[in-house]
Amino acid sequence: MLARLRDPEYTGENRCLPCTIVNSAIAVALAGAVGVGIAVATTPVLAGVAAALVLAVSALSIWLRGYLVPGTPELTKRYMPPWLLAWFGKGPAARAGTSRFEEEGVELETMLLDLDVLEPCAEVDDLCLTGAFDDAWHRELREVPESVDPERVLDLLGLTAGEVGLEEFDGAVAINRDGERLGQWPSNTALRVDVAAARTLADWTDEWAKLSPAARGEVLAGLRVFVRECPDGSPATFSTDTVESCCSSYEVATVVCDGTGDRLLEQPVSGPR
Repeated sequence: MLARLRDPEYTGENRCLPCTIVNSAIAVALAGAVGVGIAVATTPVLAGVAAALVLAVSALSIWLRGYLVPGTPELTKRYMPPWLLAWFGKGPAARAGTSRFEEEGVELETMLLDLDVLEPCAEVDDLCLTGAFDDAWHRELREVPESVDPERVLDLLGLTAGEVGLEEFDGAVAINRDGERLGQWPSNTALRVDVAAARTLADWTDEWAKLSPAARGEVLAGLRVFVRECPDGSPATFSTDTVESCCSSYEVATVVCDGTGDRLLEQPVSGPR
C-alpha cells in the first residue's frame, strides 16, 4: 500500500533536500498553529494530541511524496536563490560534469563562436556557420530518416528514457514521455534538422555531453536560425512576421523552407502589443 503511494521522482536518491527542509518547517508551523488554536478552545491535552497527529500525517506525506505542499519541487527550483540551492548541492556550481559555458553563464552566440560553430560572415555584418560545421551538419542530415525515432531524440537531448511517443498536429510535431510533453517543433523537418545538429555537435565538441537538456534544446533552436539550405535542397528563408490575435499582436522570427513551406523556426521577438 505504502509503495503505491511513494513518489520515486522526489524520494530516495532523488529526494530534494531543500524541499524536505522547507516542507518540514511548514509541517512544524502547521502543527503548532493547530495546537494553539485547539488549546484556546478546549484543553492542552487535546491540543497536544491534535498537534502530534498533524505533525505525524505531514511527516508521512514528506516521507512518501518528498513534499507536503503541492508543487513544492517546481516552486523551489523557480524561487529559491541559486546560492542556497548550491549550498544544498542542487545549484549549477555543484553539478559535476556541467559545461563550463553553463557554469560561467556564457551567451549562446559567444559559446558557438568559441566552439568554431559560428564565425563572422564574410560579406555582411552578421554571424554565419563555419564552412566545416555546415558541411558536417549537412552530411548528418542526409542520414536522418523521414520518420525520426523519438527514443533517439531523448538520447541526443540527454533525457532519460520512458514511455515515449511522437505526436503530430497542424504540421508541428511533439515528443511525449509518460504523458508529459518534453519538446515541440514547428515541423518534422525542424526535428530532423535538430537531430542532425545534435549528432554533429556530439562529434564536434566534448562540451555537448556536459550541457543540460534545457541548454541543448536552446542550442539546437538557436542553430536553426543559421540554416541556409533545407533537406530537400531548397533555400531556407529568414523573415519576421506580425501575428495578430483577438486582443494583441507580436513579432515572430521565422525560418521557412522555400521548397516545402516547412517551418524550421518560429520564435517570438517581441511581446504582445
